[in-house]
Amino acid sequence: MLVRPIAIRSDDLTLPGELVVPEAARALLVLCRGIPGSRTADEPAQGYSGFARDLAAQGYAACWFFFRGCYEAPGDFSAAGWSRDLEATLDALAAREEVDGLPRVLVGSSAGGATAIAVGSRRDDVVAVATLAAVASWSVEGAGDGPALLQRLRNSGLIRDPAFPRDVDAWTAEFVDEAAEKHVGAITPRPLLLIHGDADDVVPYTHAERLFSFAGEPKELARIPAGAHQLRRDRRAVEALLDWLNRKVRPAN
Repeated sequence: MLVRPIAIRSDDLTLPGELVVPEAARALLVLCRGIPGSRTADEPAQGYSGFARDLAAQGYAACWFFFRGCYEAPGDFSAAGWSRDLEATLDALAAREEVDGLPRVLVGSSAGGATAIAVGSRRDDVVAVATLAAVASWSVEGAGDGPALLQRLRNSGLIRDPAFPRDVDAWTAEFVDEAAEKHVGAITPRPLLLIHGDADDVVPYTHAERLFSFAGEPKELARIPAGAHQLRRDRRAVEALLDWLNRKVRPAN
């Protein structure tokens, strides 16, 4: 198994990440994390690095990275900024020989799921999109209220610059522009998988139902009974993801 650190240039920022490639990889999974509770907390050892290794052990190359504002990554959080970060990551991976020719699948969790849907809807080089506990819109945990979310993100350290954003109204409007429910219909005819726990107390299961109702075919909704929010830690969710990948994503030749 090949493990390489990567550095992604997005706007004027350099975002850290990692690429994990097994022998004879079937596809490349680009992992999009959600909003961490705190920028200053340590990323758990079994976090996305461990998730990428678990997926690589099943034959899938995986790339994870820190969106702007997350942990040691520079910058301040914005919905459009996260979309640009994912776009930049896909562009950077196109130049990596280790994953040349592999079909690309976006796998996004929570807010990262919304970003995966928005970006995946407009990228021809993405063959499929899967989400875990994705937000259909940002009207969760006060996110529909721009000032409330702005203060929450300042408190958690994902926005450090006291002068950011320069235009609060424009920053707030990005949440509407990048909402997953607005873009999910454009994933078709590529496969879409929505995985969601019905006991999620952060992003309610109704978000998955809304996304599913707006999505075109082919689409699947995997309901995880009594499943909580961090589904990458739930073996049932990971197995649902792997089953779908094995069925829906054609391996590289």
